[in-house]
Amino acid sequence: MIYPQLKNTPIKEIIFSISYEEIVDKDCFDKFVNLDSIKNNFNDIKPSVTNEFEVSNGGVRILKDNSGFHLRNKNEVLQMRKGSLSYHHLNSYRGFGEILTSLLEYWEIFDQITKDNLTITNISVRYINVIEIDKSNPASHLVQLYPKQSDDREVLNFQSSVRFSYKDNSDFIVNAVSTKPKEDIVLLDISVSSKLKPFGENKIDLEKQFLPLQNIKNRAFFDSITAKALIKYINQEN
Repeated sequence: MIYPQLKNTPIKEIIFSISYEEIVDKDCFDKFVNLDSIKNNFNDIKPSVTNEFEVSNGGVRILKDNSGFHLRNKNEVLQMRKGSLSYHHLNSYRGFGEILTSLLEYWEIFDQITKDNLTITNISVRYINVIEIDKSNPASHLVQLYPKQSDDREVLNFQSSVRFSYKDNSDFIVNAVSTKPKEDIVLLDISVSSKLKPFGENKIDLEKQFLPLQNIKNRAFFDSITAKALIKYINQEN
């Protein structure tokens, strides 16, 4: 389906992620972040800690994994965790294909360092939108996930979460969340994920696997905003 082109979009952060099955040695993460090409692109590289919760008869135990890294520059973040690699684009819009190209470039470098045919289990895209609201444009006039607001009440805060799949694309899971963290904005957080089936000895064509997610995230976004919001972003200049 063809969707309208917006002169301005409410997108503030875009995240593309790849999850894999194997436990990669910390040495591989260290080699990756010490490559000249990586250090030249990311001026802020820090170790990251992931907490895991283990439940047993003795209670809950927190396990800390510090093998990952958080890499950042002005408009990009690369998050490396146990079992996943995610690429974030911040502060502005960037085309789906461009972001996918960047993610796959970093993934290819990482894959070469591990020297292993990593078993990819899941891929996802996530778009975090910030929608400005005011008294003449309350949340329910712009975001359809949020229940209609009557004139005799002022909603101070809310959170709405919907997890679903389209019947004609049931292999893809959509998670759409709308929240009102501040008086003048609504966050519309839309993610689309797909579990990948084993491909045997054949290498997965990741670009081919990611491409269907683009149309589904577009569909979910336009299903989540009102006609009034659509007119606003079609007419509003950057």
